[in-house]
Amino acid sequence: MDDVFFDLDESTVRDDARPALQKDADWLKKWTSVQVTLEGHCDSRGSAEYNLGLGNRRATAVKAYLVSLGVPTGRVTVVSQGKEQPFCNENNESCFQQNRRGHFVITSK
Repeated sequence: MDDVFFDLDESTVRDDARPALQKDADWLKKWTSVQVTLEGHCDSRGSAEYNLGLGNRRATAVKAYLVSLGVPTGRVTVVSQGKEQPFCNENNESCFQQNRRGHFVITSK
């Protein structure tokens, strides 16, 4: 399952993420016992409180898109990691982009 990336201060699923999410939804519909947690992540800019809210909105947006593709809502939970678990620790836009993401964790098979 691929990470979904977001623009700065945005929680809208980007057009370039939709094909990967379609693939993820198809996989989840095939493997009906799998449950996932969607983690919403942010880059290091902004307060911890702001980024926790933004991370929640990002994870919720990805979940809503999966549900719109037929994934049962009860199989997907959301959690915000805010800026607390960065994928990349450099201070540049390329790194910031990698941290603005929705990340899948398989929680049950």
